[in-house]
Amino acid sequence: MIQARTKPRLSLLRMTARPIGLLLLVLAGEMLLCAWLGYLADPADGWDPIATAAGSEQMVMSAGVTAAAAVLFLLASVGVPFRLGRREALFVVSTVWLGLGGFGAVPFLLGTDMSIPDALFEAVSGVTTTGATVLQDIEGRLSAPVQLWRMATHWIGGLGIVVLFVALFPALGVGGKRLFQSEVAGPQSGGLTPRIRDTAKTLWWIYLGMTIAEVLALRLCGLPWFDSLAHALSTLGTGGFSTKNASIAAYDLVSVEVVITVFMLLAGTNFGLFHAARSRGWRVFAQNEEFRLYVLLFIGAVVVISADLWTRNPLAGDTSIRQASFQVAAIMTTTGFGTADFEEWSTLSRLLLIGLYYCGGCAGSTAGGMKLSRMLIIGKAVAHEIRLGFRPALVAPIRVGEHVVPEGVVRATLAYALIFVGTVGIGAVAISALDPIDITTAWSASLACVANVGPGLGLAGPTDNYAGFSDGSKMVLSACMLLGRLEFFSLMALFVPAFWRR
Repeated sequence: MIQARTKPRLSLLRMTARPIGLLLLVLAGEMLLCAWLGYLADPADGWDPIATAAGSEQMVMSAGVTAAAAVLFLLASVGVPFRLGRREALFVVSTVWLGLGGFGAVPFLLGTDMSIPDALFEAVSGVTTTGATVLQDIEGRLSAPVQLWRMATHWIGGLGIVVLFVALFPALGVGGKRLFQSEVAGPQSGGLTPRIRDTAKTLWWIYLGMTIAEVLALRLCGLPWFDSLAHALSTLGTGGFSTKNASIAAYDLVSVEVVITVFMLLAGTNFGLFHAARSRGWRVFAQNEEFRLYVLLFIGAVVVISADLWTRNPLAGDTSIRQASFQVAAIMTTTGFGTADFEEWSTLSRLLLIGLYYCGGCAGSTAGGMKLSRMLIIGKAVAHEIRLGFRPALVAPIRVGEHVVPEGVVRATLAYALIFVGTVGIGAVAISALDPIDITTAWSASLACVANVGPGLGLAGPTDNYAGFSDGSKMVLSACMLLGRLEFFSLMALFVPAFWRR
C-alpha cells in the first residue's frame, strides 16, 4: 500500500525534473550576468572596487551551486518519458517558485552574511516582486553585483521566469501552453498569438524594450548607468527594491520621479494591449474596460489625495501633486517605491491607498493585488444579484467589455477574492501570535505581502522595514508573498491529497 502511494509521487517528481533543471540553469545564467554587470558600478559614484570584485565572485559561486542542482534534476529525468499535462505544469510552476526563493537566497547568504530566514525572506520578496526588506543599511551592506541581483530578482519574477522558459524551449509543445496558463496572472490571460511560444516571446520583447527605454530615460535624468539599470529592473518588475536607504526620495529629482511614475503605470498595464496596439492601433486601450478603470482610479486617487494634502498644507501645492501621483502609482501597481512617508497623511488618504492595495494593476501585467479585471467581475456580479432581487426572471450575462464572462470564471473570481481576504486575515493572526505587535502592523504587513506591495503601516510602514519581525513571522510572510504571487491555486493544489493521486 505504501509503495503504491509513493510511486505516483516519485513519478511526478522525476517527470517534471527536466523542466525544473532547465529553469535552474536559466537562473544560474542570470546570476553570472549579474556578476559581470556589477562592474558597471563606478568607483567615482562611491562603489568600492574591492567589494565589487568580491561580490562578483560570490555571484559566480551562487551560480555554481544553482547549476549543480540543475544538473542533478536533469540527471534524475534521464530515461523518464516527458509529459507535461495540467497537473505536472502546476507542480513545475509551484516548485520553480519555491526554488527561486531558495536558490535566490544563496547570494544573500554568501554576500551579506544574512541568517537563513532573512536571506529567504529577501529572496522571496524579490522574486515575488513584493519589495519588503529586512535590510536596514542597503547602501553599506551590499556590494554592487549583489545589489544588482537583488534588483534582478524583481525583473525575473515580474513577467515570470516560466514565461521566459516557454519562449526559450519550443520543444515543450503542449506542455509549454500548460506552463504559460499556470504562470501568467489574471483571469483574462489568454494567448496573444496562436502559438504559445510566440506569445511568450512577444511578451518578453515588450518587457525588455520597456526596460531598455527606462534605463536610457533615467540616464538622461542624470542617474549613473548602474543606478539606472538597477531601478529599471525594479520598476518594470513592479518590485520596489532600491539601491538607496531612502528609496527614490534619496535622488530628490522631479524628472526621475516622473520617469519612474510613467514606467510603473506602464508595467501595471496588461502587456497584451501593447501587442494588440501594433496591429489594431492605440484605440485598443480606450476600448478596454479594465484599462479605463485603471486610468480613472489613478486620476481619481491622485486628485483626492493631492487636494487632501494641499488642504492641510496650502503652501505645498506642487509638492502635494508630486507626492500623491508617485505614491498612488507605487501602491496601485504594487511597486512600493517611496518618496514620502504616507503614514503621516490623513486617514482619508491612507484609506484610499489601502483600497489600492487590494485592487492592484491590470491582468497580464507585472503588478500584484487582486487585479482590476477581477474587481470588475466582482462588481458586476454584485450588481447582477441586486437586479435579480427585484427581477428574478432576468436573464442577462455578466460582461466585461464585449466579452461574456462564463459562470465558472465568476465563481472562480469570487473564490479567489474570498481566499485573498482570508489569507490576509490568517497571516495577520499568525504573526500576531508570533510577535507582540499592534493590529495595524499585523494586518497591514500581511496585506502588503499577500498583495505583493511591500510597505505597510505601523512597524512595517514606508520608512521602516521587516527586520524587527521574528524568524517565524518572516517565514509566514514569505509564504503569504508566494501565495499572492502564484494567485493561491497553484501552490495550494500541492496540499490537496487528490493532487498526488492519478
